[in-house]
Amino acid sequence: MSINSRLKQAISSFIGGKIEPGYTSESKTSELYVRYILEILLSAANNEGALIYCQDANGDEANSYLFRRSPGQIYTKTEPFTHLVLEFPGKPLLEVHVGIMVRGISEIAHECDIAVLNREEANRCRKIRCEPDCSRVLIAIECKHYESELDLDLARSFIGLAAELQVEGDCYFVSNSSSVSVGKLLATRGLIWELNIAPGNTNNVNRLRYSFQRNFKDFKAKY
Repeated sequence: MSINSRLKQAISSFIGGKIEPGYTSESKTSELYVRYILEILLSAANNEGALIYCQDANGDEANSYLFRRSPGQIYTKTEPFTHLVLEFPGKPLLEVHVGIMVRGISEIAHECDIAVLNREEANRCRKIRCEPDCSRVLIAIECKHYESELDLDLARSFIGLAAELQVEGDCYFVSNSSSVSVGKLLATRGLIWELNIAPGNTNNVNRLRYSFQRNFKDFKAKY
């Protein structure tokens, strides 16, 4: 079975037919990998008691995913891009977006493969057409799918990104591949990273899911 087929099968097992997956036969492996990590995140939110539903940029309910295939702004309505809403009972709403720009502490915008942010901030940004502030982001995830060992430069770049995105919760580096030097550098810097995250690697996937659950647990306790 091809890499893309394994990813699609894993995605389907997560969403359980509730929402049309929205990808096509032409979807790139990197796009499918982001979707795969997204479903792990959503399963963590579900385990923590969240009601999850899909909306388009106008706030209307959507039955099929449509995510950006290149970095874009949260306020863009050129296409009916979708996002997920996480509703924890009695807590502020959260939104989950794929491929949006987030403003870092230097006031420069950076791409987030996956971002979980406060809905109040998302609404503000859609209204005044600006990028979300990193301080209102609960989780930011950098997803890297490679068929070879990870280059150390990827870790160096992530160190800079994590320093810029001072998020409320955690900034994650996630990859299907591995590298002793990448793991050592990120661990030494005290950053959040998970390698070898792929269908079939149950222990690693569960560890990532539990880490996301910790973020949601802390969010529920704070609010």
